[in-house]
Amino acid sequence: MKLIFSQNSIFHLYRLGLVVTGITQKKYRLRNDEEMKSLIRYCNRSDNTSVCKQYDAFLHSLEPEMLTEIELLTGSLFEETKIRLVG
Repeated sequence: MKLIFSQNSIFHLYRLGLVVTGITQKKYRLRNDEEMKSLIRYCNRSDNTSVCKQYDAFLHSLEPEMLTEIELLTGSLFEETKIRLVG
C-alpha cells in the first residue's frame, strides 16, 4: 500500500532521513516507496537517541489512520502515541 503523509509528517520524515543519513552515511530517497519504508523500519528498531527523538516527532505528526499503517509496516504498537493523538 502506498503511504500518503501530511505536509507536517513529510517534514518530520525528511528530518528523520537527515539524522539517519548523518549516522549511517546511507541516503534514503523518500520518493521511493521501498526506501521510505526501509527508513521507517530502521528508525523503529534504532536505539540512537537522536533517531528516537526525531522518530517520536514523526509519529506524533501522523493522523491516527496513518499510525495504524505504520504499525502494520513495523509490527510495533504505538498505543501511547494513539492516546496522545486522540486525547
